[in-house]
Amino acid sequence: MEETFINNITNLLKGRSIFLIGMMACGKSKTGPKLAQLLKYKFIDLDSLIEKVAKKSISKIFEEDGENKFRVYERQCLQEIIKYPSLVVSTGGGVITKNENWGILRQGIVIWIDLEKKYAIERLKNDINNRPLLKGRDIEENYSEIFKSRKCLYEQADLRIKVQHENIEQVTKKIISELHKSISS
Repeated sequence: MEETFINNITNLLKGRSIFLIGMMACGKSKTGPKLAQLLKYKFIDLDSLIEKVAKKSISKIFEEDGENKFRVYERQCLQEIIKYPSLVVSTGGGVITKNENWGILRQGIVIWIDLEKKYAIERLKNDINNRPLLKGRDIEENYSEIFKSRKCLYEQADLRIKVQHENIEQVTKKIISELHKSISS
């Protein structure tokens, strides 16, 4: 993408952070670094930060401490992250389920990466061990239930990026394009 175009977007953002939300396996953690690189922002993967703070994996947190404790870590990390400008933050799929998180997310620009279900299921089948909410369950059925319960929350995002089989670069270009339309109007 043209550097002048990207610099224009970065200037219009004025340091506002970008929060990537979406269902598990939608590509937040893979797209985030590329987006941050283009915007000359720093990248933070919220789940990785939580693992550092908790000193254990997400799966272990769910297994040993439960989802509620995980959500406490998530909120605490978000509260620290928002203190810094110019970040691209990939969040966990459930960050939107807690009202108090929306107060933090709204301080930046919230972008929903909306991956078509069949592609998400394909990705999840190869990564089931890293998905505590899906362990020991029917992936497709459980994914559908989780999505159904969260869809109205995802729809509160500032931008929605529909994704099917695009690669990271293509998704990043879609985000940049939609960001430009949104902040320059």
